[in-house]
Amino acid sequence: MRKSIVIVSVILLFAAAVPLHALMWANESCVAFPNGCSGGGGGKSSVTIGGFIAEGGYYFLRSGSDMDLFLSLIESSELSGPDYKAMETAINSAVLNMEQAKNIYSQLKDLAAFTAYDQNVISKLIEFDYADFQKQGSLNPTIFDRVEKRLGRGDVRGIYGELYLCLAELLEILKSIKKDTESNVFPDLSTLWRASQKFSETKMFGQYVTEVFYSLK
Repeated sequence: MRKSIVIVSVILLFAAAVPLHALMWANESCVAFPNGCSGGGGGKSSVTIGGFIAEGGYYFLRSGSDMDLFLSLIESSELSGPDYKAMETAINSAVLNMEQAKNIYSQLKDLAAFTAYDQNVISKLIEFDYADFQKQGSLNPTIFDRVEKRLGRGDVRGIYGELYLCLAELLEILKSIKKDTESNVFPDLSTLWRASQKFSETKMFGQYVTEVFYSLK
C-alpha cells in the first residue's frame, strides 16, 4: 500500500505541475534568428533552428509519454504483480526517444552557435517585463527565474544549452531505470520520483520559453 501511495503521489505531482496540453516546447524561440523558423519553401525543415526545436520537442514529449506508461505499469503491479516485459518495452522506448531528443538538441546548439541573432528580437527580450508576466500568468517562480536569467540578457543559445543538459540528465536517469528493469529488479522509488520531477521541470522550462516568445508577437 505504501508503494502505491508513493507512486500515485508521483503521478499527481507530474500532472499538476504541467498542463496536459503543453505541446509547445521551446517553440517560437527560432524567431531570435533571421529565417530561423522557416526553410527555403517557407515551411519548417529539419535543418533549420525551428525544425530542430520541433523535432527535438517531439521526441522529448514522446519519451515523457513512455515514462507515463511505465509509471502506470508500476502502479498496476500493485494489483497483479510486475509485468517486466511490458515495463521493459516502455522504458526502452523512453530511452530511445530521449536519445533522439538529446542528439537533435546537440545539433540545434551547434547550428545556433554559428547563426547570428535578430537584434530586434533580442532587444525585445531584454526590455520584456518578466516580473509582470510571471505574476499575470501565475507561473512557477523558481523555474521562470531560470528562463528570465537567460532571456533577460538575450541569451537564447543558453536556453538551448540548458535544455540539452536537462535531456542528458534525464537520459542517464532513464538508463538507470532500464538497467534495473532488464534485470527484473523493481526500480527504486526515489529514482522514479527523480525522473518524474525532472520531466516536469523540463516541460515547464520549455513551455515558459514558448510563452515569452509568443507574447512578443
